[in-house]
Amino acid sequence: SDVYKRQYQRRVHGDITMEKKDQMDTDGKKDQMDIDSKKKQMVTDDKYDRQLRLWGPEGQKRLAESHVLLINATATGAEALKNLILPGIGKFTIADKEKVTPTDHGNNFFVTEDDIGKPRAEVVTRLLAELNEDTHPYCLPNCDASVFISDPTKLDPYNLIIACDLTEDEIVLLSKACKQMNKSLIICTSMGLIGYVRIYKPEHLIIESKPTGKTDGDLRLNKPFPELIKFAETFDLDQLDMKMHKHVPYPVLLLKAKDIWMANNGGKLPQDFIEKEMFALGLKKMARNYSVEENFQEAFRNAPMCFKQDMLTEDHQIIFDHPKCTDKKCSEKFWILAAGLLNFYKKYNELPLSGKIPDLTACTMSYLELQKIFEEKAKEHYELFKNEVMGILQERGLNPAILEEKEVQHFCFNSSTIMCINFREIAEEYTATPFKETLESEIRDSESLIPWYILLRASLRFQKKYKLYPAEKSAHDKYLEELPHYQVVLNEIIQEFLGSGAKYTIDERFIKEMLRFSNAKIHNICSILG
Repeated sequence: SDVYKRQYQRRVHGDITMEKKDQMDTDGKKDQMDIDSKKKQMVTDDKYDRQLRLWGPEGQKRLAESHVLLINATATGAEALKNLILPGIGKFTIADKEKVTPTDHGNNFFVTEDDIGKPRAEVVTRLLAELNEDTHPYCLPNCDASVFISDPTKLDPYNLIIACDLTEDEIVLLSKACKQMNKSLIICTSMGLIGYVRIYKPEHLIIESKPTGKTDGDLRLNKPFPELIKFAETFDLDQLDMKMHKHVPYPVLLLKAKDIWMANNGGKLPQDFIEKEMFALGLKKMARNYSVEENFQEAFRNAPMCFKQDMLTEDHQIIFDHPKCTDKKCSEKFWILAAGLLNFYKKYNELPLSGKIPDLTACTMSYLELQKIFEEKAKEHYELFKNEVMGILQERGLNPAILEEKEVQHFCFNSSTIMCINFREIAEEYTATPFKETLESEIRDSESLIPWYILLRASLRFQKKYKLYPAEKSAHDKYLEELPHYQVVLNEIIQEFLGSGAKYTIDERFIKEMLRFSNAKIHNICSILG
C-alpha cells in the first residue's frame, strides 16, 4: 500500500525517529485493517448482486440465516450443497460415517486421490468450505441417518435436511422424524442414468412467493380508491397533444374506458366474453394511432384487471380455511398475521395494497405521482392491518413484542402472494396404497416416467431384502444373472401399487438397464440432481 511505501522510503533515508517509526507502523496496520474490512464488506455486498435481483433481500437474508444438514456426502450430496454454499447459506453440517473410496474419487469432485481412506465428511466439508468464506462449515464424521432417526430432536438446529442415497427404511423413518420436528426434507437418489428427488415439509408457509408471470401489480382497477379516481380525472385526453397522449399511464386509460362503458350500459361492467371483447375494442378506438401508442397497447393487455371480481386466490382461501387461522390458542407468527389479514378482508372486502406499481409507459412526473398515490394508500392500509393484528394479539393474550414491525410490514405488503403448502408424507409413498387410478393412467402413457420410478423402488426393495443393490457385486458381463431375483421383487412392488393380480409388465429393456446401472453414481447425473 502507499502507506507502507512511504514508511519504507523514510526508513531508507533515515529521516524518522524510533517513536515516529512505531507510530507509522501502528497507523499503517490500522490503514491496512480498514482496507481489508472494506474489501470484505464489498465482497459480501457485491458478489450476491445478481441473485438479489432474483429473490430479493428477504430471500438472501433467509439464505444467510439458514443451517443446512447434509446426510451422506456422496457425489449428489456434495453437488447439492455446493449449489447452496455459492449463493451464501449461513452454515452447513455434513453427517457421514463413511470413508473416501476409490469410487468416490471417480465421481465426487470434492475428494482427491490423497483423501482415499479418510473420513468423507471431513474431506468434503473442507473442500466445500473453500467455495464461500461467508459460510460456516461443520462436520459429524461418525454420524449417519440412524442418529437423527433415533433422536429427532437432533434435527432442531437445522432449517433444511438433504439426505442422499438412503435405504428404503431410512427414507421412511427419517421423513417421520422430519414430520415430528416440522423440518424441510429433500431426498435425493441416483442410480446410473436415473435420478429421483422428493421434497417434503409438513407445513410450508410462504409470504413472498414471487409467482411466475405476475408483473402487472395490484392497481385496484376493479375497485379504484378516491385518490386514484381523482388522479385519472386530471387527464383530459381530447386536450392533450400527441406526445402527452402517448404517455398517459394505462391505469388512467382503463378507468376512463370503464367510465364510458358503464355510462352507456346502465352502470354495469362487461358481463360475458362478447361484452369484454367490445370493451377492449372501445379502448382501441380511444387511441389516435394504436400501432404507435404503447400505453394503449398496455391498457389493452391489462383490460381484464377491470373485471376482476374477487382478489382472493385459491391460496388465500386455503389459508383462511386453515384451522390455525381462527384458533385462538395458536401463537405462531404466520397464523397470527393471517388471522389479522382475514379480519382486514372481512371488514374492508379487499386485501392491503403492496404500494408497488409495474413499469409502464408514462412521463416521469405522471409515473412518480402515480407511484406516490399507491405508496400512500399502502401505508394507510398497513396501519389498518396493524390494528387488526394488534387486536388478534390482545384477543389471544399474547405480548405484542413477539412481532417486529418489519415482520408485520413484510406480511402486509406481500399479502397478495402468501401461500401454505402441505406435502403428502413420504412415509405414505412407501407404506400406504398409492393412487391406483393415477398410476394406471400414467402407465398407459408411453412417455411417462412412472416405469422408471417403479424400477427405482424395486431396486431399493431389493437392497432391503438382500442387503445389496441389484448386480452390485456382479461382473460387468454377468449382471443379467440377477434378472430372475430382481423380477420377483419388481412384481411385489407392482402388486403393492396396482393391487393383487395386476398384470402390468414393464418393458424388459428398462429392467435390464436398471440392472446394468446397479447403484452406480455418475457425476453428471449427480450434478443435475444437485
